[in-house]
Amino acid sequence: MWALDVLGALDAGILLLDRHCRVLYWNGWMEQASTLTAREILGHDLFDALPNLRESRLHIAVRDTLATGAPGVLSHTLNPMLFPLRLPDGRRMVHNVVIRPLPSHAQMAGGMAGGEARCLIQVTDVTASVNRERVLREQRDARHRAIVDTAPDAIVTTDTRGMVQWMNGAAIRQFDYRPEELIGQSVAVLLGDDAPDWIAMAEHSGPGSAGSLDAATQPVELSGRRRDGSHIDLELSLARWESEGRSFITGILRDITERRRTREELRASALAMRQLAEQTKATLDALPAFIAVLDRSGRIVSANRAWAEAGPETTFLGQGCIVGDDYIDHCGKGQTADPRADDVMQGLRKLLRDGGPPVSAEYVTANQHWFRCLAAPMPAGPFGGAVLMHIDVTEIKSMEAALRKLVGQKSTLLREVNHRVKNSLQLVSSLLTLQTLSLPDEGVRVHFQDARSRIEAIARVHNRLYQADQFQTIEFGTYLNELCEDLARASGGESMCDIVVRSEVIDLPIDHAAPLGLIANELITNAVKHRGGGPALVTVTFRRAGDDLSLTVSDRGPGLPPNFDIRKSRSLGMRLISSLAGQIRASVDIDTTPQGTTFRIDLPVPDAVPLLEPSSAEEIDG
Repeated sequence: MWALDVLGALDAGILLLDRHCRVLYWNGWMEQASTLTAREILGHDLFDALPNLRESRLHIAVRDTLATGAPGVLSHTLNPMLFPLRLPDGRRMVHNVVIRPLPSHAQMAGGMAGGEARCLIQVTDVTASVNRERVLREQRDARHRAIVDTAPDAIVTTDTRGMVQWMNGAAIRQFDYRPEELIGQSVAVLLGDDAPDWIAMAEHSGPGSAGSLDAATQPVELSGRRRDGSHIDLELSLARWESEGRSFITGILRDITERRRTREELRASALAMRQLAEQTKATLDALPAFIAVLDRSGRIVSANRAWAEAGPETTFLGQGCIVGDDYIDHCGKGQTADPRADDVMQGLRKLLRDGGPPVSAEYVTANQHWFRCLAAPMPAGPFGGAVLMHIDVTEIKSMEAALRKLVGQKSTLLREVNHRVKNSLQLVSSLLTLQTLSLPDEGVRVHFQDARSRIEAIARVHNRLYQADQFQTIEFGTYLNELCEDLARASGGESMCDIVVRSEVIDLPIDHAAPLGLIANELITNAVKHRGGGPALVTVTFRRAGDDLSLTVSDRGPGLPPNFDIRKSRSLGMRLISSLAGQIRASVDIDTTPQGTTFRIDLPVPDAVPLLEPSSAEEIDG
């Protein structure tokens, strides 16, 4: 009949079963796909001919259709390959099966009775569409996998038993496992002992859409374990999802070792800052000074205990201000308005407005208390203002006044002592002069004159100390000029000697100036005394070269004897020069020629002389 021809021409498998599941019709499509011809299967029980189908989902669905008349659909998703069908190239065919009951009045070719129950089975080849979907899904999954595989965080996917199914490149690097070492292993290998249950945690997240991670748990911090056993700090987020009827759990394990370390450092730093702030406050509270912190507008934002508890006897500038008050406005009103503190306020306003160096000023209050005000900018502080400090310096001022008075008295005393020493030495010099005039022996008079010259050289040092403001040093160049002028006059003036002085301005302490002055006196006196036939020509120089001082006395006299040694000389003057040079650590060099003699005295530059200070508490009290 034409109906059978139509069924045979369909691009689908058609077979007809009676109520005993015997095959009544088997079209050509089924013959090609199953390799069973119609002659081999017609009249036979389908499930005897294909025993693998007995008690299968198909067998159950056929019995239900024959018994109840309800159609059935068996999708390839859950039943991908019910019939043993093959494609022309030999691959197994993926197919859908539809089971439909035939109406009781249907008439089939061959004159079969119409009252028997029958069912029609239609088999549709869906291999191509399934392959197409698989390719599309694999392409989609490949894109997702490429994105996930390049993610910076470790990503691990397990099944619902917690067995690892997949891991990305970051997980491989982070845990130092190869994929083949972990696939099929429990994810607990990667987690520390403090980790929550992977599966139980995933149950708190609802299943996401196929292939998605939308339903993720809240992140949990835990420890992980690398392949070598070392620990790593992790943040874990889990999501449960489904694909192709299967459930999976994907976890993102972010390495937070650095973040946790930074957080611990910040916590420790915050604790240290809090302790430092407490310690700073305790330190400021322990200070007797009155300290406050001002913001840029001049308002007090903090004050130490001394400021807050200041009594009426203090009266420092701004006393009575509390936190929140405008300090500058407060200091310009009422009893605190003190015109002597205008300089303090002007400097403080400029500091708050423009910044700049710290401000320091002193002022006196109405009750004659002296205060020193110190203000320093705080550009890095939270308020950007300044720290202000008032220190009671009344006692210090009293001590300074007492010290100035004491120093003045001591200066007067030293000046008087130098004056009396100079007068005493001049008296001795005058007595020696009178004694010299009474001596009949010329040789003895010469010795008296040398002694008088030496005494006058020392008296001249004390005279300069008496005339100067400093009592520990003298300017030696000026001293040399005066000494040479006096020696020239005492020797008879220009007819007897010509003394030229070339000296730099150099201050010497008295314990160096006196010996060096005596040495110069001896050398110049000897040069004049042993001048020869004509007037003495003497050149005196005093200079500094680096860390050394040099005194040179040159003459044009007859010179010294050959092989002269000052250390072996029996002359009192030479022995005196050698002894004085030793006192000041000086060396003596002598250069003698027939045209004259040069003495060179070299000594190191003396250490700086400190300012005159009382030597002890007893001296101050005295």
